[in-house]
Amino acid sequence: MLTTTKPLVRSWLYVPGQRERMLQKSFSLAADAVIYDLEDAVPIAEKQAARRLLAKYLTEPAPASAPRRFVRLNHPSRAEMFEADLACAVALSIEGIGLPKVETADEVHAVDDALTRHEEALGAKLGSTRIMLLIESPLGLVNAYEIASASSRIVAVAFGAEDFSREMGLPLVKQAEAKDQLFARSTIAIAAAAAGVESIDIIWTDLNDIVGIAAEAGQARRLGYTGKAAIHPDQIAPINAAFSPSGDEIAYAQEVLAAYNAAVAEGTGAINYKGAFLEEPVIARARHILALATRTL
Repeated sequence: MLTTTKPLVRSWLYVPGQRERMLQKSFSLAADAVIYDLEDAVPIAEKQAARRLLAKYLTEPAPASAPRRFVRLNHPSRAEMFEADLACAVALSIEGIGLPKVETADEVHAVDDALTRHEEALGAKLGSTRIMLLIESPLGLVNAYEIASASSRIVAVAFGAEDFSREMGLPLVKQAEAKDQLFARSTIAIAAAAAGVESIDIIWTDLNDIVGIAAEAGQARRLGYTGKAAIHPDQIAPINAAFSPSGDEIAYAQEVLAAYNAAVAEGTGAINYKGAFLEEPVIARARHILALATRTL
């Protein structure tokens, strides 16, 4: 299980690196994290312009209230772009990098080593640059746990459903709440939990359907995800709401713990609360809900 006292990262907003107005706007949004993109959202002809913009806006430390910052690089197989992206990213005031299309643990090891070399050259603390990575292929899915646990730098694993669907030959129009991807999505969430890192659910592509993204975000939480990717500011609020314990959840968790503690004090063995048998896994989940509530404050 993921255990941390850091604020919960529920919403991960992608921002194209070449869009200056979007960059400026991102600093005041309610997203928990922003992933400034140098990969798919940026045409090849605009890659260098995007790097210059990131260097312009992300060199100063982020205010405490600002979203956490990551920069998604191009894949290491695109060597020239990757090296330029990496050199740009490690010089910025960000938490870490986004590594796309990861298929093996060895890819992570190689990037870990590259980051160490850059940190040494800059005189930075070794291991300080974190990694959020994306699994976007059938091979990556098969190797999900090995990838998620490949480096102590890893803080989150995201599922990239669009590339995965293409490789699997899935229908262009997915079922509501991505029901046709339930196995793949569950596999990523389980692998991330086993590795003790955050898990990021797929993007919702219909920018006008806020009800739809709210439903899918709720489903993602029920699958065990800790957060979800966003591609528009309007998607942030429903994502944050879905991954925050509700008032009813918090109240019930408090009631369950109170009943459990009272029963233990009285020396009661079996504990039945409102028809529910309170065994240790249930108590642990109640504690987890209350811990989540403190991490969303």
